[in-house]
Formats: sequence, structure tokens, C-alpha cells
Amino acid sequence: MRPAAYKLKIEDLVQGQYIRSIEGTEPNHLLTPWGQRVTRARVMGTVVEKFVREDQGYATLRLDDGSETISLRGWREGVPELNRLNVGSTVDIIGRVGEFEGEIYLVPELILPVNDPNWELVRELEIVESRREALVRGVRPQTMSTAKLGPTQLKIELPQPTPPTESTPEEEEPPLPEVPDEIKKRVVLALEKLDKGNGATPVEVSVELNLPQAQVEDALRVILVKGDIFEPVAGRFKLMR
Repeated sequence: MRPAAYKLKIEDLVQGQYIRSIEGTEPNHLLTPWGQRVTRARVMGTVVEKFVREDQGYATLRLDDGSETISLRGWREGVPELNRLNVGSTVDIIGRVGEFEGEIYLVPELILPVNDPNWELVRELEIVESRREALVRGVRPQTMSTAKLGPTQLKIELPQPTPPTESTPEEEEPPLPEVPDEIKKRVVLALEKLDKGNGATPVEVSVELNLPQAQVEDALRVILVKGDIFEPVAGRFKLMR
């Protein structure tokens, strides 16, 4: 069962704190200033920037809802859906929350065009009502300190990009490695078999599949970004349930 997608203002996401679970009982999530634990979010806004890499392997759009902006990111199979949007399009996005080098972003799962601007007012009223109910319960928005509560580091380190000659959207994040679908399927099956409660390590998966550890780590990184697995403790991986 997928976790609920909270209807939020973008400011709730970018001002929140991304937390990587170390207890092994839940996936990574974002803690909003209103105390919501969010793995999936629903936001509505207007596309104000767009970048699609020439090889169609990566795309990023920036969405603005008047409170803040956030990037929407897609890799390979997720690129065509983002590429169909243009600057100026208003959309309703349901996506999985991610974090890279301190920046919160969304990986879209569903993109709905918004042709009637009245829906933006409806969404605004829904969020206002949700906040009013939270205030009645005694909840008050908290200011998150990124410096104090920075996310923990993954053991599978991302490759460092070479120093750029000029800043481009492509350089915001290293591209994901090419991993055959068959290898990804085998890694997922191995995780399911090896998981005794707290996940499995790349070494265990490598031994189980008789594959090079580097190839297993590449596959885990791709699956992790897609949101199909999470890292309950550093260096161990579990399937999303």
C-alpha cells in the first residue's frame, strides 16, 4: 500500500527537514514545519523553468506555486512525461519526495494538467482548512534547522562531477548509471530473499547473485532513486512495502 500523498504548499517541502531512517522501521521521509511525515506529496503550481538533456536521460523542471519553488526530476522513462510540459503550464503533481545535497525535489508519479484556475483557489482553501485544523489541535509550525538536522549520508557514494566551466541545470546531479532491467529485477528478488528484518547489504546481494559488487551497487542506486527501496540503516537496503 502506497503512503498517502499530502496536499501541501511548496514552502512546506523546501522548509522541511529530510530524514533518512536509522531504525529500519520506515522509509526515508520529510518532516514539514507542521509536523507531517511525508514520503509522497501533492502540489499545484506553474512551470517556470525547463531543462531536458540531449540524450533524453535526465530532465528537470521548476515549479512555482507562489509560496516557493521546487524542482521536478525525471530519469530515462520519466523524461517523456516531463518533456510534454512547457514553461507556463499549470499542473497538479503527485510525486515522491527526494533530497540531494541539501535540496528537496519531487520525482513525479502522476502529472495532471490544470486548465481551470479556480482549482488553484480550491487547493489553497484545502490547505488553509488543513492548517486551521492543525492549529485547533494545538500544532504550531516549527522552523527547521537544516544545519542542525542535516540528512545522514548514504554509504553508496555518488560520483563526483568534474569541475564545470559554466553552470548548467545538467550539473545539478550526476546521471544515474545504466543498469539492465534484468539486473534490477534480480537485485529486487535477492533483497526480498535475503531480508530477515533489517534489509540486506550490497555484499550479500553480490554473493547471492554471483555479480560484481560494483554492478550491484549501481543497481541499488537506481532502484533507490526510483523509490522502490529505502536504506533503514547505512549500507543496508529494504524493499518498500
